[in-house]
Amino acid sequence: MAAELNINETTPVTAGTEIFSKGDELTCVALVLKGRVTVSSTGVVVTLGSGNFLGICDVAKGEHSFTYVAGDGVTVYPLPINDIPKVKKLLEGKAQYRGLLVTSQNFFIRDIHKSFKKLREASAGLLEFLTYSYEKYKAATAKAGLVPAEIPAIERMEAEGPEEIKLPANLTYYLEIAGIEVEAQRAFLGAKSFVAFRHYIEQCELFPALIDGCRVYGEHIFKLFRSLILDEKNIFTYAANSALDLKRAGQKSDELNSLIDEIIARIDECEKLLIHTVGTDPKLNRNGMEKTYMALLSDKLPEEDQTEEELDLSVLSGSLSQITNYSEVEDEVASDFKKSIEDFLKLSDKFGRTKEANAIRKRISEGFFNIFEAALIRSFSDPKPPLAVKLFLTYGYVSEELLTEDDLKTLVTLPEIGAGDLDCHVYTMAEWLKEIYEGRKLPSKDEFDEDYEEHMRKEVAKGNKSAFEKAMADGAAKMHFEIDKLFKYADRLVNGNISTFVPVLCSEGIMTSLATSAVTGPSVNAAVRKIENVDYSIFYRETRTFYEEVEVNNFTNIERYTPDFILFPVCGGGAQMWQDIEGKAKTTHARILLPVLTENDINATMIKMMAHFRWEKCRTDMGAQWNNYRYPSLTSEYTDYLQFYKKNSDLSPEKKEKVKSQLTQAGNRHRDVFTKDYADWILKEAVGNMRLNKISRDILFTYCPISQEIAAGLVAQTSYADAAKRHIMELKKFEKNITNIEHKFTKNGLDVPKEIEKTKKYLLG
Repeated sequence: MAAELNINETTPVTAGTEIFSKGDELTCVALVLKGRVTVSSTGVVVTLGSGNFLGICDVAKGEHSFTYVAGDGVTVYPLPINDIPKVKKLLEGKAQYRGLLVTSQNFFIRDIHKSFKKLREASAGLLEFLTYSYEKYKAATAKAGLVPAEIPAIERMEAEGPEEIKLPANLTYYLEIAGIEVEAQRAFLGAKSFVAFRHYIEQCELFPALIDGCRVYGEHIFKLFRSLILDEKNIFTYAANSALDLKRAGQKSDELNSLIDEIIARIDECEKLLIHTVGTDPKLNRNGMEKTYMALLSDKLPEEDQTEEELDLSVLSGSLSQITNYSEVEDEVASDFKKSIEDFLKLSDKFGRTKEANAIRKRISEGFFNIFEAALIRSFSDPKPPLAVKLFLTYGYVSEELLTEDDLKTLVTLPEIGAGDLDCHVYTMAEWLKEIYEGRKLPSKDEFDEDYEEHMRKEVAKGNKSAFEKAMADGAAKMHFEIDKLFKYADRLVNGNISTFVPVLCSEGIMTSLATSAVTGPSVNAAVRKIENVDYSIFYRETRTFYEEVEVNNFTNIERYTPDFILFPVCGGGAQMWQDIEGKAKTTHARILLPVLTENDINATMIKMMAHFRWEKCRTDMGAQWNNYRYPSLTSEYTDYLQFYKKNSDLSPEKKEKVKSQLTQAGNRHRDVFTKDYADWILKEAVGNMRLNKISRDILFTYCPISQEIAAGLVAQTSYADAAKRHIMELKKFEKNITNIEHKFTKNGLDVPKEIEKTKKYLLG
């Protein structure tokens, strides 16, 4: 839940509400007046109290580096600051803010540095412990006459640590200042705006390195923790299994038993560190671990494992080779891709921003799409491709070594994507590309809004007509266009991590539970139905029809065209309303892009996508007049309302301030303001919970009408009465008009056309 901030106005914030979210555009900052706020990023979890300016450290960056969540009793004062000149103006004009702002930054830097040191030491200590434990395990197991198992992940990391993080030289200066008594700091820093501003600029330059360092060490600790307990091949399981085998044989190894105690103690310590300092819940199966440990402590002989039948994952052994061999790409392409994945596996920080990591991820991307296209074409004539290939084409899976055992098991048991009664078509990328290859769908537009036909006309401009006609009939060429212009470009948008994007599935890049993240046809359709139950006309497309037999010369029929959803083989938090029509025809299906594994709530994502669809559909329908108020429409009226809200006599000063705040938070993007209002319309207003002002409510009642049943329930409420009554009157006019036309057909002994019956049904909600 995101906070609604009123600029230059004391704003209470409900506990648990996100004041700002990591990755969001910075449109304002907020001074904490009361309460405590939890500040988090990967590797950073600290608490800030009153007197701290939330977001001020990221003004130059323009994007929030942290997520700020309100505790109990929080009150903030939002300030319209989104660039450095505004910070300078604030310090020059508000003497009371100088010492407060810069001093609070000093303490924030000190707290993050404490986390940095703690994580750096924990990372080195855990690496040392794993190396020591592995050697002790092998020695104790061999001494007891057993054959020790190999743990490749630990063997690779023995001489490998995270990338070296170099902190700025002047960090020490600000850490020393933080140790000075607070009133002395404020007196000095608040004396001159020049001094305060210079310190502020230097402080801001310290944050990126500190944040990146905490992230690197936090992710490295999580990686080491996997080898400690989470991975299939982990030191706890191997040591415990060896000790249990000895117990069954009537023997005992004091070295193994003491090692297991040490490992459990380190597991407990690391789990707390990951949750409370790194901000990552490793989702440890503590019951399984404790069951194994209790079996060692028990006086009874442990029984052989009676676990449920394990999934046979042996078919995924050597998945990378299976996939490249199946694709039948050139040897050079296959070997380059394999080498890129091998290099990726060796990276201590697979999503770091180092030159080496960036280069490896780029090489993977270059090979991935070539192999995907080749494997897909072969799969068209293969009814039973290998499991590794199916997972590759659906989820971007390439290697069993990139996933934990739990993630691998979850992946192969995810529900079928297209199962169920689907009103909206939901395609995997492989299914979508097959539709284009076989001519049932046209290729999508590219990032510059150019479609395949326009592209090919340019390509064959110097050729002949037959060359163009051949290109338009070439399914393979159309599919290649879709991969090259849509798949390659939008894959990173849907993933959401633009700078560290890699198209392959990797546990280290999965920031959610794989079991609950799968997007399926039923989940998409269920979310869409919830919205359509309120905004019942959202998928209407108008067509002009003539019925000469009953002398009806110009009747507007309405047909329903639900969007097509394309699931990209990637895990991420992005979604894109790509195009609202197919080609040039308005009576076609929109295209919405989603990750097949989502980090976000599917219902919230659908509301955002449906709002974008509403906006873009109107723009297409209105053409060049989409923002011209003389041609009434959703977009033109919303644009006029947001451009001239200051002069609107129907808005109180408080409402005007709220609109101003909305525009500031949305970066003055009108579609984004509408998106927020649309969410309130669907979730709040439709059940009588007033969130909108009179102007926005009237526009939404007019262009995103709700069913008669819902509207009738709102008539009794004063704030809704005028809009609801007007809406119901409009529906009665439509009903009367259609009833008259139906009467003309029955009077002439003719059946009423089905499209008229459908139009009546849709218009009446």
